[in-house]
Amino acid sequence: MSLSISKRDLWHYVNRKIKRLIHHYHVFSVISILFDEMTKDLKSGKEIKIVNFGVLMLKDTPPRKYHDVRFRRVMESTGHRVMRLFLAKIIRKKLCEALDLDKKIKGI
Repeated sequence: MSLSISKRDLWHYVNRKIKRLIHHYHVFSVISILFDEMTKDLKSGKEIKIVNFGVLMLKDTPPRKYHDVRFRRVMESTGHRVMRLFLAKIIRKKLCEALDLDKKIKGI
């Protein structure tokens, strides 16, 4: 099973769920509009809140210093924008309860 999902995978899933009552071109166009609007909102700096799941946002990272081997000196990279997912408290709490810290410590 793949960890990523494409528009086509989502389109097949939606078509199965609605039992193909709506023409597949219409379903795919709605999904395309949804993805385009989400990317536009993320680029403009807005947060996308998904109820009972979490918040998606693009976060600016600060510039970092690194050693460049070619020039043999410390240089500074530009900051980047990274997509972050902040889970809802309910999901985060369930995940933390499911962690077995003793098992992790034994592996060290």
